[in-house]
Amino acid sequence: MDDIPKEELPRYVRQFLDEFKALIFEKRFVVTDRVKNKEALLQLGLTAKQREEIILSLSLLDYCSGPIKDEYKAGYYWVFGKQIDGVEIYIKLKIAGQSGEQYAICFSFHKSEWPLRYPFTK
Repeated sequence: MDDIPKEELPRYVRQFLDEFKALIFEKRFVVTDRVKNKEALLQLGLTAKQREEIILSLSLLDYCSGPIKDEYKAGYYWVFGKQIDGVEIYIKLKIAGQSGEQYAICFSFHKSEWPLRYPFTK
């Protein structure tokens, strides 16, 4: 997965998002319990359900980077960004677990600490 040709990347991004969203619909979705993530919801005036809807709305145009090898556990994570009320949100996602027992994880959903790059937007 580290050597995805650039012309193949859009297909991989879409595939990841399709699989991630399917896991959300199957109620196999968790958000890392981090202060940053909780504070972001309060600052943006969002509910957990609205955060989920924003993640479900992600598309190729919101892609920033990935797949990036997870240094701590097996697998890869992906980074997306989204503008919400003029605030750029950093969203880091991963599909974890064994085949058939996978679940979707949102590690980060907070204000971006630096400007994100969107390679598929013009």
